[in-house]
Amino acid sequence: ESIGVYPNPARDRVVIEGMETSEVKVYNALGQMVKTVRRTNEIDLSGLVDGVYLLRITDADGKVYTNKITKR
Repeated sequence: ESIGVYPNPARDRVVIEGMETSEVKVYNALGQMVKTVRRTNEIDLSGLVDGVYLLRITDADGKVYTNKITKR
């Protein structure tokens, strides 16, 4: 199953494509969780500082995917 997160690098939001998410957690480069969203495939990044983030995406079946994005 291939999932896509775009755009990357992102400005103020990213969209997760190819799966139904149940939860997405966003971690900064220090490993701190900075955001959690549930049951949406669109993540608002506008309040976050520029840098690299790790998305930890949990799907409806409980499978976890990780994806790295850059916010500019």
